[in-house]
Amino acid sequence: MLPNPGILKLDLAIRGAGLGDSLRARHELLHGRALRSPVAKSAKSIELVLPGDVLVSTPVGESFTNDSPYKLMQDADRFLLEYEGEPAEVRVVAPPSYYAKKTRSGIPMGRIGSSYGPYIAINPAKRCGFSERGTQCRFCDAATQGADRDEPIPVEDVIDTVRAAFADGNSEFVYLHIGYVDSDDAGVEFIEPYVRAIKRHFDTLVAVQLQPPRENRWIDYIYAIGVDAISYSVEIHDEKILESVCVGRAKQVGRPRYYDALRHAATIFPNGTVWSDLIVGLEPIESTLEGVDTLVEMGVLPVLSVFRPLSDTDLRDHPMPTTQDVAPVFAYLFERVKEAGINMNWVRDLSFAMTPFEARYFSDPNAIVPSGLGPLYRSKLGNLAVRNLSRLRRRLRVRQVNDSYGSSNL
Repeated sequence: MLPNPGILKLDLAIRGAGLGDSLRARHELLHGRALRSPVAKSAKSIELVLPGDVLVSTPVGESFTNDSPYKLMQDADRFLLEYEGEPAEVRVVAPPSYYAKKTRSGIPMGRIGSSYGPYIAINPAKRCGFSERGTQCRFCDAATQGADRDEPIPVEDVIDTVRAAFADGNSEFVYLHIGYVDSDDAGVEFIEPYVRAIKRHFDTLVAVQLQPPRENRWIDYIYAIGVDAISYSVEIHDEKILESVCVGRAKQVGRPRYYDALRHAATIFPNGTVWSDLIVGLEPIESTLEGVDTLVEMGVLPVLSVFRPLSDTDLRDHPMPTTQDVAPVFAYLFERVKEAGINMNWVRDLSFAMTPFEARYFSDPNAIVPSGLGPLYRSKLGNLAVRNLSRLRRRLRVRQVNDSYGSSNL
């Protein structure tokens, strides 16, 4: 019998799955690494929907997946995940058709956007400022992957890609992420035209991940221009390990600034819409738990990713954690977020990370979707209500932001 969906997601992210004979040639089901991440993404992965509508990006076809106890097979039009000789039906999410289309300027859309569950993720910027300085995170291969982009992606091409992704029917929300920008605003003014254009063309929610600005006023400003959720990801709580693994984050920004920015953002954005990633497996478990506590106490939602070494990075030989060792971290995550009353409904359904909403399975093996939560979130009427509430709350806040900027002559 398969483990419950949360534990199954974690185990698949760590150990991957073997492929049955009929699937080994199904290259059209494989997702590439358009969104670079130190989590359970590999050069070849298949996105699965597990029981309970839990999404996971599952490594396949790698040397380490040969020893996995899981095997993905196809039976007619069904997909089965076998564990200990017992199969269970799962759904396979094939890469969307818009990947093969081109924007008005001829850029393949698959090079601009990547779909993960209900999100289309886009990095419109050129290379990360950390990699340009040779201080990129040691788990990141953005220096090589971004070498072919010397200029940002035009706003019009981003709009073309979002429109095609929405037309495919899989994506509903937009997730913009950029690397380090060496300026007081940390890239807020750069991202602004993209946010405004998306909001002008589509009735959708926009989440943004970037590095903390030097002054908190830019956090107020990015909320005022239309961003619905924001992340400043500290990645590693232990300050010494952060300095060793993420030199740029430690030197150009500093761990205290990440936490200061997150604390302020949690007073500006709605409950549950400010999050920070923590990587499980790069620091002692006790330190990750301290990081969860630190974030929760300031009203920030921790999102946990399991470290996976990428072959073209400095940490390619770093050992991976085991499911048994790290499972208690996810149970602790859910209990702390629940205890603090942080809304788990905004940031969820990530195939490449574990959110507190999914971590409930580690606390309660028989967990189900809380009454009224899932249907509201998943229905189009519910999504419309959430967007309307977001707009109303922003209008109440924007005048304060405008008055603040007017008095500062910005």
